[in-house]
Amino acid sequence: MTIATPPNGPGPVLALAVDRAGRQPPAWLAAPLQTAARVLEISPGGALLRGEFTAGGWLGLDIDDTDDTGNPAGARVRADPRDLPVRSRSVDGVALLLALPSLPHLDPVFAELRRVLRPGGTLVVGVPSAAGGSWGERAAMRVLRPVHRAWPHRSALDRVGWLLAAADFAVMGDDRVPFAVPIPDAAAALALAERLPSARLWPPNLPEGVRAEAASRLARRAGPDRVLPVPMRRLVARR
Repeated sequence: MTIATPPNGPGPVLALAVDRAGRQPPAWLAAPLQTAARVLEISPGGALLRGEFTAGGWLGLDIDDTDDTGNPAGARVRADPRDLPVRSRSVDGVALLLALPSLPHLDPVFAELRRVLRPGGTLVVGVPSAAGGSWGERAAMRVLRPVHRAWPHRSALDRVGWLLAAADFAVMGDDRVPFAVPIPDAAAALALAERLPSARLWPPNLPEGVRAEAASRLARRAGPDRVLPVPMRRLVARR
């Protein structure tokens, strides 16, 4: 069994990830926003949650040049997260996904989030997690330590709650789920490592030497029933 090289962007990679209960990341990330009438997604590709909401109640903003293939079920536009093309207090919920650890300037991003959210609106932030859980997950994290050191904003991995509180958001929930992607053989591991930076599950500007070494280590760990841990953190906050 091998895994075909997925297209760029986080969507195809996350489509391979499941937790122990068989859940996939998009449904888990969208769950706190299911009662919101208007949801704004801000993510690389801008379409991670496009299947979780009705077309009229969801708008996806692509902060990247990545392009998840397929036609989104709803609007999707290119946007700078520091200058969102959305009216003030016009959305009930915002999902900021796989963005914070690699954005160069966080203060203007938080200012825009406060501007577009209605009073009492919900913010969901989804980021990769660098902390280990189980023994196997911690072992994999040790192998990938050079990768995690390359994030521009490492505090936005496992200390994002502090960042939200400092930006005047009340953190209502902080959950972590150990998703995993199968790496049944070396070819699958190498193909996955090639796409993880564009998926924002590894730093997007990861030095090639670091990526190549991490890919080689993953390939050596690959095998039937072997997985790459892709732990994610989901924070729910309100204004």
